[in-house]
Amino acid sequence: MNQIDKDSDKILVATLAGIGLGVAAGVLLAPKNGRDTRDELMRQLNRASDEVNSSVKRWTSNLKGSGKNTGTKPQEEYDLVMHGSWEDVKRQMKQNYGELTEEDLRYDKGREHELLDRLQARMGKTRDEIKRMLSDMNFSW
Repeated sequence: MNQIDKDSDKILVATLAGIGLGVAAGVLLAPKNGRDTRDELMRQLNRASDEVNSSVKRWTSNLKGSGKNTGTKPQEEYDLVMHGSWEDVKRQMKQNYGELTEEDLRYDKGREHELLDRLQARMGKTRDEIKRMLSDMNFSW
């Protein structure tokens, strides 16, 4: 029993040393500074979160059978209604998705479908995913 405790202690020490060396190597060899690394990590986490949320939304929508459109107007044609500052939304979109340009985020009232088309092409997301993201940022359909 005493030998098992010694072996366990050795394994624990070796594991902690490995973790410490890994962290030190990561800090020393990181190609970006801390702020850039944190920003990139946040962008990637936000994208992953968006993908998970859209998948869950699709699954629940399929389960509920809510894919049917009962209104008189097709869902894609609903107008974008702003409940906040478009500049705030643009700033948040640029922060979360660094590849977006001013042109990608140009919003012209009455031409919402063009904004959605640009974002869909640039981000590789579905219209529903983009609508949900914008809705989460104080826009509603």
